[in-house]
Amino acid sequence: MARRERLIQATVTLLVLATWLCQSSSAVAVPAPPPPQPRPKNITCVPGERDALLAFKAGLTDPSNYLSSWRVEEDCCWWTGVECSYRIGHVVSLHVNSDTDLYGEIMPGAIGGQISSSLLTLRHLKYLDLSYNNFSGSPIPEFIGGLRSLKHLALTSSSFDGRIPPHLGNLSNLVSLDLSFQSHGFCSPDLAWLSRLRKLQYLDMSEVDLSANVDWTHVVNMLPSLITLELAACGLQNTMTLPLHSNLTSLDTLDLESNSFNSSFGANYLAWDLPMLTYLDLSNCGIQGGDVGNLTSIQLLSLSRNNFSRMVPSTFKKLKKLQLLQLSENFISGDIEDLFHRLPTNELQELDLDCNNLRGRLPDRLEQFSSLLILKLSNNKLSREIPVGIQELTNLEELWLDSNNLHGIVTEDHFINMTSIEVLWISNNPLTIVVDRKRNTLLKLTSASFSSCTLGPQFPAWISQPTITYLDISNTSIHDSIPDEFWTSMCRAEQLHLSRNRIFGRLPAFFRFGGTKEIVLDISSNQLAGPIPTLPKNLVYLDLSGNNLSGTLPLHIGTPKLQILMLFKNSFSGTIPFSLFELQELKFLDLSDNLLNGTMPNCPRGPKFSSITMLNLNNNDLSGEFPTFLQRCKELKFLDLASNKFTGSLPTWIWSKIPSLAFLRLRSNMLTGCIPDELTKMKGLQYLDIANNNISGKIPLSLGNLIAMAHSPNKQGALFKIVNFFVVVSIYKNPHAYTDSLWVVTKGQQLEYTTGIVYMVKIDFSCNNLTGQIPHEIGMLVTLKNLNLSWNHLSSTIPQTIGELRVVESLDLSHNELSREIPITLADLTSLAHLNLSYNNLTGTIPFGNQLRTLDDQPSIYIGNPGLCGPPVSRNCSQTETTTPAPEDEHEGMSDALSLYLGIGTGFVAGLWIVFCGFLFKRNWRIRWFLFSGRVYDWVYLQVALSWASLARNKSVEAG
Repeated sequence: MARRERLIQATVTLLVLATWLCQSSSAVAVPAPPPPQPRPKNITCVPGERDALLAFKAGLTDPSNYLSSWRVEEDCCWWTGVECSYRIGHVVSLHVNSDTDLYGEIMPGAIGGQISSSLLTLRHLKYLDLSYNNFSGSPIPEFIGGLRSLKHLALTSSSFDGRIPPHLGNLSNLVSLDLSFQSHGFCSPDLAWLSRLRKLQYLDMSEVDLSANVDWTHVVNMLPSLITLELAACGLQNTMTLPLHSNLTSLDTLDLESNSFNSSFGANYLAWDLPMLTYLDLSNCGIQGGDVGNLTSIQLLSLSRNNFSRMVPSTFKKLKKLQLLQLSENFISGDIEDLFHRLPTNELQELDLDCNNLRGRLPDRLEQFSSLLILKLSNNKLSREIPVGIQELTNLEELWLDSNNLHGIVTEDHFINMTSIEVLWISNNPLTIVVDRKRNTLLKLTSASFSSCTLGPQFPAWISQPTITYLDISNTSIHDSIPDEFWTSMCRAEQLHLSRNRIFGRLPAFFRFGGTKEIVLDISSNQLAGPIPTLPKNLVYLDLSGNNLSGTLPLHIGTPKLQILMLFKNSFSGTIPFSLFELQELKFLDLSDNLLNGTMPNCPRGPKFSSITMLNLNNNDLSGEFPTFLQRCKELKFLDLASNKFTGSLPTWIWSKIPSLAFLRLRSNMLTGCIPDELTKMKGLQYLDIANNNISGKIPLSLGNLIAMAHSPNKQGALFKIVNFFVVVSIYKNPHAYTDSLWVVTKGQQLEYTTGIVYMVKIDFSCNNLTGQIPHEIGMLVTLKNLNLSWNHLSSTIPQTIGELRVVESLDLSHNELSREIPITLADLTSLAHLNLSYNNLTGTIPFGNQLRTLDDQPSIYIGNPGLCGPPVSRNCSQTETTTPAPEDEHEGMSDALSLYLGIGTGFVAGLWIVFCGFLFKRNWRIRWFLFSGRVYDWVYLQVALSWASLARNKSVEAG
């Protein structure tokens, strides 16, 4: 994502730079490769060079056949990307590039493979361009340093990796070198080779790791011909030391964006001794303010995303030639009027102060800034009314004042002299917009946003303009129907946002708006009725959710480019047409909270693979078994089929066919069978809810394999990308938030989640017929926030590993058959906000812990467990009372008795054997034993005889 943003920023920067430099007569031209030479028909390819090119092609992989024209029977001077000299016939220029998307990303099917050393045969080669290919992390070949005639070398975005070969320093004729945007490991620990390129005028090494180069400024200073230097995001750190004598007298453009300098903009910066510098980009460099007064030649200055605080220094006023100033996303504070007094007025054409802490009221008089074309003050703390004096900005084309605290009434008088205004964003301010259609001067608007202002209650007819491409009038208190004129006038519209109003009536039978480009239409959260009309063919995003629309869904949606379709919270009925799942570009489909019924289509004519990443069908009346067409949805990450009438068992193919699934909710259906072990193989699953079904069997012991529940969710997670998704419209990428709320059973109640669902890690198996024990592996899921196993038939003990769930907020094990003591580790759950262990067979002392004491209604947590004692229940635990441990299982008692008898028997045999061995080997032991035995025997015999005689005598006396 960061790389994509850098590519977009680089493209925009180059466009802006080109625009400004073309307008400036004093600008120094950035060196560019020579234009393609004409191809005289009498020039033929040199055979040796043709063979070299064929050998080069043989080493490449070309799945998309970009090089299909490279055939032996064709003259190589006419091959795609090959240019020959019209004088000598030798190959002088070679362009081998793959296709890219709108953001410069390499598309599937790019050229790759190995670069053959046969290129060394092309001794007259002056221009080599291998940009935008995929060489899969291979290093740049060292032999490229042998192409001594090269003047231009471009390897941009070709997935090279490793260390830049110092052999490139041998290219002494090189004028331009572009090695930017490669793999993350692409680096050059030593830039000494660069100092040998004395003719170099253009150097771009953006995103090359140069963090090991402390003296990079001295190396660059050895390039006296340098005009453009781009080292954005290179890991450069600390303050740039100034060389004693600057050789960069021709340097015109310097881009050091996204390096961690983290210091003030002071006198020891390279930019201070560059007399020809007109463009300087130090955005996102940790700059903490400082004096900029010596940059007297500067025309374009970007210092966005730094740490400028308080008010900007007054030395900015010395920059008399400044045309573009970007200071957005800093911490600049103070009065906005004071700031305007510190800025140059001569030639300033663009001023960007978005996302700061500026306060106060806009100045009444701004005629000294009449040269301004673009003014951006969004996301500040500006207040009071917009002054009518803003009309003095007569050349203004773009005005951005959204997300402040501006209030009052805005009329056409504010813009009466702004005949060139095209972009007007004043949304998210408590403003009231009143424009007389007959006096309206806003006739050239192409982009306008009035969201959360007041335009209603009547629909603003003045806004219907054929020039509009982007319009946002969401949440503007409109309580009216949409006039037909609005749709017919929006012939160029690409994005229309009319949500969160009280618009009523029906949509037109045929949408007649929009041009040939992709269209975004959002009319959600209104009061529209009727069926879905015929839609524009180039629609990519449609949100009609939260209305009163009804009828059946169209059998053929008629929008082959549709990516997002949101129809939730309406009253649509009937079955879901299979044509929806035949849309090859459809990614998001939400039909939840409707009256849809019937079974899911099998889509026999559908594509082999579907692009759907989010499917929400909850709260309908759908039936049948688990939809089999989902086997085609390899990219599916969010699946919600809750609150329907689906039957059958959970499929075992779900993990192999839908491997990227992160959210699975099947609660409140009629599913049966067991939980398949295959379900636990889903590495990305972080939300699993199968509650309120008839699922039986045991909880899989492999539950610990759900590794997404062992790591905290972040902005790179699948759910985050679902909730905060992007819609590609023409050359723009527009962020959207998933607006459907999800009701989640947690903490003993139903709570409504919107974007916060991305951070929910949950398992809910409640209200089923599960048996067996709770697996010890549950403790491996350390990021669980909600665990609900209530209303089942789970037995045995609560595992000690439950204490590993340190971030769990809701734990419900109630209404089961759990026994023995509550593990003391339960007191380790410091994030616990809801606990329910009621109606089990738990015994013993209730654990004591600080977090457990804070829980609400504590006695109800343990009710239905008569064997528990201690606070908060009324039964005391006496010191003499012992708790008879319940058997772990039915064989535990038998196992203990058997162990006792085996021990006694073994001891008896061992003792007897020891005595026997002693008698066997010790003769004196035997003699003494028998003498002792004989004496004991004689003594016992004598005692018995005497006792017997005495007893006989006594009996005879008693008889006499």
